[in-house]
Amino acid sequence: MTQTETTDHGRFDEQFAEYATQLADAHGVSGYTKTPDGTVVYAAYSDGEYDLHTPDGQLTQSDGDITSPKWLQGRESLLAYRDENGAEQFDLLEVNPETGTTTPILDDQFLNFKARQHPRDPDRIAFVSNRDRSLDLYTLHLDEGEITKQSEVPEPVMGYAWSPDGQRLVYQAGTFEDSALRLVDLPLDRDDVFIDEPDSEQSFAFTDDGYGAWSEEGIVFTTNHETGYRELAVADGDGDYELRYVNHCDKYDPQWTGDGDIVFLEVRGGDRHLRVLSDGEVTTIENTGMNMDVKAIDGDVFYKHWSPATAGDLRQNGTTIVDEGWVEAQTVAPEEVTYKSFDGQEIAARLYRPEGEPLGGIIKAHGGPEAQHYNRLDIVTQTLVHAGFEVLAPDFRGSLGYGREFRKASDGDLGGDDLTDVVAGAEYLRDRGRTHVGILGGSYGGYMALMGVGATDAFDMGASVCGVVNWETTVEDARQYLGDVLMRKLNGTPEDKPDLYEERSPITYTDDIDVPLLIVQGANDPRVPQSEAEQLVSSLTERGIDHEYILFEDEGHGVERTENRIEYITRTVEFFSSHV
Repeated sequence: MTQTETTDHGRFDEQFAEYATQLADAHGVSGYTKTPDGTVVYAAYSDGEYDLHTPDGQLTQSDGDITSPKWLQGRESLLAYRDENGAEQFDLLEVNPETGTTTPILDDQFLNFKARQHPRDPDRIAFVSNRDRSLDLYTLHLDEGEITKQSEVPEPVMGYAWSPDGQRLVYQAGTFEDSALRLVDLPLDRDDVFIDEPDSEQSFAFTDDGYGAWSEEGIVFTTNHETGYRELAVADGDGDYELRYVNHCDKYDPQWTGDGDIVFLEVRGGDRHLRVLSDGEVTTIENTGMNMDVKAIDGDVFYKHWSPATAGDLRQNGTTIVDEGWVEAQTVAPEEVTYKSFDGQEIAARLYRPEGEPLGGIIKAHGGPEAQHYNRLDIVTQTLVHAGFEVLAPDFRGSLGYGREFRKASDGDLGGDDLTDVVAGAEYLRDRGRTHVGILGGSYGGYMALMGVGATDAFDMGASVCGVVNWETTVEDARQYLGDVLMRKLNGTPEDKPDLYEERSPITYTDDIDVPLLIVQGANDPRVPQSEAEQLVSSLTERGIDHEYILFEDEGHGVERTENRIEYITRTVEFFSSHV
């Protein structure tokens, strides 16, 4: 359901509508596990919600999205998450694998996720939650209901791993900035620094949660302390470590396999390779697309795979076993290109080209800011290309995948040189013959779109999805751990740096917007609240600035439900097409 403020545009033909529907209905797998009898249980989208499925059919049928199943050994049941309307307020459920009946474990107002069973005690789990302040590590007795907080630092907990004997937990404190590893000794009730090198990050949780990082072989993690890139390292229980694999490429989410090998992700341009280190030799399982949610189970490597034609298939050792994310519609693979920014810095980007002469150009700005564009199915990009637009997706300063120095180049400068990199991308498209250039992005990309049309004159139109409008109110109103992360990226609080917060907030430039603007927002967004979009829409309306506003009442930080996706991508393409 949506609320809209819009002008009338002609609807696209039936062929376009069919294309948009095919892309919008590609949801992919949202978590999976394997039971002792070899059955794969996975979360798939059906009739407007995610539920658990097996190869034999749908297992659960409950209100809200049920995702991320995990087998509970000894209880012979499944642990899963439940969320409603994109609010990212996960409840923990126990699911009967025979009947699909769900029993709440934690059903409260908090975000409860990254749950994993104790290796020796089947009735105990660890999980991450914001029930105190930021993201902290907790343990829970499933039958007694006793919750114990285990982490004692202000930095958010991004992932953790049980020791093989279950007596200790190692966890990653911090996101992308100066993250460290800490060790919780449960019998001694202590939380101490484990590995914390200066001016660097030690981590094992990026898109995943630390699964499989600790085995009898030691603790596997990445560190960029020595080379500036995230290299593979292995530590013993005392925190002494050695580098195991160095090649000056960023690596993420390492974990042990059952036979002592290390499986990990490695970034190469727009691809996130899935690789295995064994006896000093590296082999590749998957060298294209975006791969994540990796699990080494019973000698096999399972993972989710995205490509320009797939949206989260489940694969096992390179073979698709659940093809929920496959689309029949024709899609376009991007070209790897580079262009020079204002100071000569080479900016890597993915370029999507349509058939025939383009109608115009679009810059697609990624979120984050610490993220990058991967070779995956981006439904709005593919639909724009199908409609005749050339789309450039740049990895501007602050992006992942190019080492620590490049990633930290936007620290204290959000909306500064990174925005100038995006403006240089618009010039790149104009040099290619595009007379009309727009900008589109979600989350931080939405912020870039708003700054692009307000603080620069580089664009002829713009579209922001869940974009930051006002840094001061964002850090106050978003979930606290996100506000803390943003304040670190801005190198201070609003009280410390009021001029910077004002200068780099799109709301400051409302009077300067003189091009058409589309704003898309989820009413349940916990990261960039609806109040951000309302600030902007109110200001645009007062000034009579040409804009459209789409509010999805049942969405959070993005647009996920098929019917909403169809409206979102159709309206977005109509918007850009009507302004070239």
